[in-house]
Amino acid sequence: MNEESADVKIKKNRRRIFDAETFVQFNQAQVFVGRSVIEENRSLALKNFATAAQGNRELLLSTVADVLRNRQVMVDMLAPQTPEEERFKSSMANKVKIEELQKQAEFNKSMLEINQLMVDVNKLLIEINSKTKETNEGLLEHLDSLSTLNAKWLDGELEANMRASSATENEQRIASNSASAQEVSETATNNREKITSLYERASENRSIILKTAEAVAELREEIVGVREKISANQRRVADKIIEL
Repeated sequence: MNEESADVKIKKNRRRIFDAETFVQFNQAQVFVGRSVIEENRSLALKNFATAAQGNRELLLSTVADVLRNRQVMVDMLAPQTPEEERFKSSMANKVKIEELQKQAEFNKSMLEINQLMVDVNKLLIEINSKTKETNEGLLEHLDSLSTLNAKWLDGELEANMRASSATENEQRIASNSASAQEVSETATNNREKITSLYERASENRSIILKTAEAVAELREEIVGVREKISANQRRVADKIIEL
């Protein structure tokens, strides 16, 4: 090997490293952009959940209590005059109660399914936290190792290695650099594909989340409309008890 060919190889490696660095740095910026979209999606999804699981659900449960009270009062106000009418009143009271319990049991089943999904989500969050911790620890370990090496270089090891370098060692380093630069480029290319895929999925999720927010708001309006109907019935039930 002559010095000129080694110099050419070094310059080519420098070009490969420059290209790889450009690719990697661009990917890093895109990763952060994608992460910000994902974080925003999570916040919006949690807002939807809070509205649906707390606001709308509590309003619905209150509405259920009102409509059931109307039914129970109407049955209680019946004045049977025959044994058959008495049986009608008693069986109707049971029917109202059974229907209430059936709907409550169905509601509990749905809530359990939601709870299971929340448990699964929490498990994923635990895995995410664990992966994040491992990633941070790996980077910290790398930084600590580099800091130790830098201290040795400052103590003269780097210059000593340069003074003792040989053509064979340099050739090996050049070949290793070339292989590493190629590996970095391949990894960056694969990462770019994943970045694009994840961003597309995040964008699709954003669309779904925004539509869900609209649906949650529309449901709130529907609940208010039903409550108005129930309130009107409550006034009629009250008048049946006694008109004031």
